[in-house]
Amino acid sequence: MALTNRRHINFYEESKAGLSSLVKQTALVGTGLLVMLLVTGGNPPGFIVGLSVCLGIAFVAWSEKKRLTDIRELLKITKDFASANLSNADLNRANLTWQDLSGADLSGADLSWADLSWANLSWANLSGADLSGADLSGADLRGADLSGADLRGADLSGADLSGADLRGADLSGANLIRTQVLATNFTGANFTGACLEDWHINTGTKLDDVDCQYVYLRSDEQERLPSSGEFAPGEFTKLFQKGSETVDLIFADGIDWKAFLFSLQELQAEYGEEDLSVQAFERKTGGVFVIRLEVPLEANKSEIELHAKELYERELDAVEARYRENLQAKNDQIAIYREHNASLPNIIKMLGDKPIQNFITVTAQAQSESMSESYQSKYDQRNSNNQFIDQAQSGSNPTFNQNNFTPEQKQNLAQAAAEIQQLLNQLAQTNPTTEEVTKTVHQEIKRNPTFRARLLSAAEAGILEALKTAVNNPLFSIPAETIKGWLEAE
Repeated sequence: MALTNRRHINFYEESKAGLSSLVKQTALVGTGLLVMLLVTGGNPPGFIVGLSVCLGIAFVAWSEKKRLTDIRELLKITKDFASANLSNADLNRANLTWQDLSGADLSGADLSWADLSWANLSWANLSGADLSGADLSGADLRGADLSGADLRGADLSGADLSGADLRGADLSGANLIRTQVLATNFTGANFTGACLEDWHINTGTKLDDVDCQYVYLRSDEQERLPSSGEFAPGEFTKLFQKGSETVDLIFADGIDWKAFLFSLQELQAEYGEEDLSVQAFERKTGGVFVIRLEVPLEANKSEIELHAKELYERELDAVEARYRENLQAKNDQIAIYREHNASLPNIIKMLGDKPIQNFITVTAQAQSESMSESYQSKYDQRNSNNQFIDQAQSGSNPTFNQNNFTPEQKQNLAQAAAEIQQLLNQLAQTNPTTEEVTKTVHQEIKRNPTFRARLLSAAEAGILEALKTAVNNPLFSIPAETIKGWLEAE
């Protein structure tokens, strides 16, 4: 965004500088021609005219060369810019990166499109200076006087403007990404079109009477605020002063809440839960989440933001690793069951291997070994169709549920189990949950009358409990009473 603005301003500044120089040179050349005409009585010889033209061209070339080389000569003779007097100097497009200009007087200087990246401009006087399109990324501008400065389209990303005076400065289209503006005075400044992504302010930052129609919260002119229209008078100040003493964590690709909560707990353990808390959550367009943390006034916000994101990334990797492990275990288990119960013949064979006359469910609570090893019923159960409790043995509470199956009932149960297994095989491709399996079986009961009739036959014979054993899949755990309820509802 800032680069685009700088390109737009480039044409304007080049035209402005060229036009200004041309006007001056034209005025001087015109004055020379007028003098020539007066001297020759308005009828100059041809060689005089030719000589005048040549002199005019030479003068224009010399003036342009002088204008473009002044800064180079200045850099050659000036070794130390600290506290230097450079007021009103023409430093257009000067390369002053990493230079020490602390305390220098640059008031009214032309620094448009100058490279001042990482320069030391602390406590420098830049009031009224033209810094349009200048590269001030990473610059130290603490305590600097930038009142009335032209900073249109300037790149101030990562710069430190803490304690600086920018009253009445024009910051329209400026790049203020990750800029420190603690206790900075922006009274009456113009912020229209500026990018304020992750800038750091506090209660000492003055935003009174700011002139702003809209700003961007992300680079490349993204996340316009307001999304449409313009700020009402005073609205910008109310909005951004409310964010004082906060750190905004921006999650452009969505957020894993489990990983965030783990990382927040670690962060609070380091900085103190009473000193660091979540002030607000905000979901923006495109799935972007902004979490605003409230931090102490004296806290290093850049450090907290960086550390919070590092902790989140670490926890995110841990959560994803655990998820992959669980998913792999689940996939392995499903693959085993799918291989074993992949077809209807396997289902029927499995049922054929079970006793035809009865399914017995034993529930025992014993203090010693299991009932199958230590106790046998004293009753003859052959040809019976009863449910009874045998309490002949002390210390045990075995319950026997015994049912005889007719061939038709057995066939209905086998076919119902086969249909359920086929449904499970289809769902296994998507790693279904138990809830999804339950919903699918319920829908199949509603949709398929044959399937419903088979289950109804099994329910009437009291053998629905045997369905789980027949299906033999951990994903199928629907209670018999639930299936009965569905059947009765139909």
